Amino acid sequence: EVPESIRFELVGELDPGCTAKDVILEILDTYAKREDTLNRVMEFGGPGLASLSPDERATLCNMATECSARSGICEGDERLAEWVAARREGLSAADVAAGFVAPDPGAEYAGGVHTIDLGAIRPMVAEPGDPTYGKDVADLEPVRIDIAYGGSCTAGKEDDFEFYARVLQEALDSGRRVAPGVRMFVQYGSEAVRDFARGRGYDAIFEAAGVEVIDPGCGACIGCGPGVSDSKDQVTVSAINRNFNGRSGPGKLYLASPLTVAASAVMGTISAYRPGMFAEAMATADA
Repeated sequence: EVPESIRFELVGELDPGCTAKDVILEILDTYAKREDTLNRVMEFGGPGLASLSPDERATLCNMATECSARSGICEGDERLAEWVAARREGLSAADVAAGFVAPDPGAEYAGGVHTIDLGAIRPMVAEPGDPTYGKDVADLEPVRIDIAYGGSCTAGKEDDFEFYARVLQEALDSGRRVAPGVRMFVQYGSEAVRDFARGRGYDAIFEAAGVEVIDPGCGACIGCGPGVSDSKDQVTVSAINRNFNGRSGPGKLYLASPLTVAASAVMGTISAYRPGMFAEAMATADA
């Protein structure tokens, strides 16, 4: 049987403080919460899709599971064709694009067609207990954290490590590092990602910032290894895909984007990232 579909038409571009994780948390809070995505294929397309890298698109499709959907699919385009061709010897981008399929004109969607303005997306979290408990970071009361974790299939990709490194380098440039009392962990999603990150010098950034780096593999997402909470009173902000009670230890777990996770590790409380935030915080403290 072919599942029903629901389409998300992406327009615009994301704010520098947001990632695809914020987009899918918004979709969870809106469409999954009212079961529009239940048992359906989530189809992503529209002009805004071109602004998202293949790694970011993978985040959208990866978390279709959290939306109780059957699958997630992104339309193919030139950017994706070039990405695949670069990783497949003997294939050109044109060869890859020739294999793409697209929805028929006038295709009907049982779940409807919904426009997502990427420019309107703001940094999001899912509050402890369920990925659908979405909230703008700006609307949170101050939440002190004990653990910040970045990794898993959802947030252990090349782009995700660029996000972590960008925030932490900016913190280092402002004389900041991971806040006292906070442990930040990053875990590579694969050996290829590990090699990419090391080639970019990210390991030196992580070491200088006080981040603990974990070899590739499944970890805190399934309750294994470093990054898992030890007690109920511990609070974690994590870039993994789900935060059901007990999923990653007995503590409270907030889901957030890689940018928010890294910024929160430096600030010591759940904080949305914005360029220049650490320099501003230092200036305010000096004043």
